[in-house]
Amino acid sequence: MSITNFPHGISSFGIPIFGNGQQDISGTTFFVDNNYGNDGNDGLSLDAPLKTFARATILNNIDIARGADRWARRNTIYLMADTETATLTAFPNKCDVIGVGSYDANTKPGITGHHAPVNTGNYGTRFINVWFKGVATATPIVTLASTSSGIQFIGCTFDGVAGTVTHAIKATASPFLKVIGCDIFGLFATAYIGFGTGDTAGTVIKDNWMHGSDCIGIVNVTGTTSSYQTLVENNVISVTGTGLCVDDEANGSTGILYLVGNRFMNGATLTNYAGYTGIIDPNIARCVDNICMGADVSMRVPKILVA
Repeated sequence: MSITNFPHGISSFGIPIFGNGQQDISGTTFFVDNNYGNDGNDGLSLDAPLKTFARATILNNIDIARGADRWARRNTIYLMADTETATLTAFPNKCDVIGVGSYDANTKPGITGHHAPVNTGNYGTRFINVWFKGVATATPIVTLASTSSGIQFIGCTFDGVAGTVTHAIKATASPFLKVIGCDIFGLFATAYIGFGTGDTAGTVIKDNWMHGSDCIGIVNVTGTTSSYQTLVENNVISVTGTGLCVDDEANGSTGILYLVGNRFMNGATLTNYAGYTGIIDPNIARCVDNICMGADVSMRVPKILVA
C-alpha cells in the first residue's frame, strides 16, 4: 500500500511522515475515543481506548519520564471525538497528537475549551488535524508560557465563533512555536496570534488562513524578542474592519518578524504607497513579496524598484 505525501509532513492517511518516509514509531502509541473509551483502559489499542485526552496526557508523560529508554523518543496519541469538552492544563510531552476519524462533516476531532499547559519542561507537543473550539470566555484558546517549548499546530482549526475569545494562540517566551497550514476564524477580540514579552526564537507561522474578526492578525508587544529569526510566510490574513493584519510593535529598524509572500486584507483606503501602514506595521527591511489589499487598491510590500 503506497502512501501519498502532502505538505507539512502529513500523509493521505493523516499519519506524520518524516525524513525516512515512515511514521515515528520510536515511542508508545495511545488511543482516545471520547464516545466509546474508558479511562480505566490502558489505551494501547483501538479495542481498549481511553475516554479523555487528559488521561492520555497523564499516561504519556509518565511513559516519557520513566527512564533513559524513553527520554529521546516520541509517543503518539490518536484522538477520536465528536467534541470533547476539556480545559487542558498539561500537554503530552514529546508526543504527536493526531486527530483521526469523523466528527459530523469534519475529518477532525474537536476539543472545546481553553487550554494553558503549565507542566514544567513540556517539549515538542505536535497537534495534527485537531479542531480547537473556543467558548465565550475572554481568554485565548491556547495560552503558552515559558514552561513549553517547540509546540506545533499542523493542519488544525481554531474556532472563535463563540465570541469574546481574545486570541487563537497567545505565546509568551515560548520558543520554537510552529503554526502551519491551520484555519483560524471567528470573533477574536484581540488577535488571531499574539506574542507577549520574551523570546519567540525559531517561531514559524506559515500557510495559514486567518479570517472573520475585526482584530489584529498577528501582534507583538513591546519587549518581544527573537534570538533566532521568526518567520511569517505565505499566510492569508484578513480582518473585517480596518485593523492591522500585522502589528510588529518592535517596529522600524528593530522589528523581529520576517514577512515573506503573505496576502493581507482589510478595509483601509490605500491612496498611495505609504498607505500600507494602514494594513501592516512591519520592519520594512524584513519584508519580501507581500501584497496588501485595501478598499481601493492593492500594493506590493516592499515596492519593487527596477534599477
